[in-house]
Amino acid sequence: MEQQVKILAVDDRYENLLALNSILASPQYEIVSLQSGEEVLKYLLKESPDPIAVILMDVQMPGINGYETVELIKQRKSCQDIPIIFLTAISTSIEHVLKGYHVGSIDYLFKPVHPDLLRMKVDAFVKLHRYHQEIRNQRELLQLRTLELEETNCRLERAEAQLKEQNLLLEQWVEERTSELVDAHEKLMKSQEHFKKLFVSSPCPMAIRRLSDLSYLEINESWKQCTGYGEEVIGTCNSIRMEPSEPMGDQLIVHNVKVKFEMKSGEFRTALLSTEIIDIEDEKCLLLVAVDITENLRYESEMARLAQLNLVGEMAAGIAHEIRNPMTTIRGFLQLFRDGKRRLESEYIQIMLEELDRANDIITEYLSLAKNKRTHQQSEHLNRIIESLQPLIQAEAVMSGKHVQFLLVDCPELSLDDKEIRQLILNMCMNGLESMQTGGNLTVATHLDSEQVLLTISDEGAGIPEEHLEKLGRPFFTTKDHGTGLGLAICYSIAARHHATIDVKSDHQGTTFVIRFQIPAHALSVI
Repeated sequence: MEQQVKILAVDDRYENLLALNSILASPQYEIVSLQSGEEVLKYLLKESPDPIAVILMDVQMPGINGYETVELIKQRKSCQDIPIIFLTAISTSIEHVLKGYHVGSIDYLFKPVHPDLLRMKVDAFVKLHRYHQEIRNQRELLQLRTLELEETNCRLERAEAQLKEQNLLLEQWVEERTSELVDAHEKLMKSQEHFKKLFVSSPCPMAIRRLSDLSYLEINESWKQCTGYGEEVIGTCNSIRMEPSEPMGDQLIVHNVKVKFEMKSGEFRTALLSTEIIDIEDEKCLLLVAVDITENLRYESEMARLAQLNLVGEMAAGIAHEIRNPMTTIRGFLQLFRDGKRRLESEYIQIMLEELDRANDIITEYLSLAKNKRTHQQSEHLNRIIESLQPLIQAEAVMSGKHVQFLLVDCPELSLDDKEIRQLILNMCMNGLESMQTGGNLTVATHLDSEQVLLTISDEGAGIPEEHLEKLGRPFFTTKDHGTGLGLAICYSIAARHHATIDVKSDHQGTTFVIRFQIPAHALSVI
């Protein structure tokens, strides 16, 4: 359906406007009735002139007459092309008609106007208006298409420029890659040459076997000297009998696996074996590298034996020193009793019993260090054990004017021996309290770290000298005046029996012990 066009009917008499509306009544027209030149000018100022097909203008009107109104309309650029028809019943002289054409009208009709004539003229101007509007639309569409074409051309030009740039970059990239390939080939040749020199002159026994049938492709001089086998194995699949220290399954690639191998002479030696898959002339091969550690193991065994003897000597000296004191006291009393210089009184008996108990405690603590000591481990909550010891530790702290805080988080159950863990916690807490001055703070905390539960015991003491840190946990080593040197050693032994580790950090602001317990596999699944 065609869009309605507007027709402005301007007459100061209302009945004339009704007559024009009646003559031009049509669904294609929208008749806008105005009664003065001022109304026409106001209407054109606020409304777009595009939909206005024609203006029917009365000449004689109060205020601004028709001629003056048309002159003002034509001064506005957007309204210059609107066709205007003068309608008058008074100004019928040729001078008025010429004046009408002069000011800008395109027709001049006298009232009473013949309806059909007016209708035909208006229809003609409406068609002309629609034709001009269609031309404008086509012109705008053409301009739009022209802009789109220009934009497309610009994009094509940019794309062409980008393509040229990309082609240039591609050519540069090809040149660079070609140069890199040449360099890589040269480096590969040098690398192969270096590998060959390294293979031949390496002090480590090395062999290359084909991966397809495991036949020997090459062996170096060190391999020949170490195994006793020479060129006779090249091309064969005769494997040197090796016994790994742990099952290897079908693994081809291993690193530093300890193996025992039999030499051609029948002697057995030990080596660290590593393997790697390499390419030689487009063929997959297995490179074997062995490090003979037979002599190193012999030296290590001898050093370990000497270290054990030295440790036994130190422990024997410590035990002798600690037990000799109570034994000396008891021997002295017994000599006095034998010589009759003292009577056997209850207070002397009590002293001797206390000295015997002291010696027995030292022996008991020493036995606690045994690695093969039987433990009764079961699922326990570490926090529950700490909470059961909390009153005892708090009481000890209050008696010495110090403070203890417990920072415990939810932790999974661990496999623990309740009595041994109690002893470990008490020993470390008492050590921490003894190391601090009055007013110091001791902190006992637990938290989770990956697959471990961490027990942290921190004090605010003077710290442990750096030269003593490496000696911690050694039996009979102590910095206390009256200590046996077995407390921390027992803690380390308990930790070892629980497959736990102890880390120590110490400075002038205090010492922190961190005991790391492994979380059982069944507990990890529910964390």
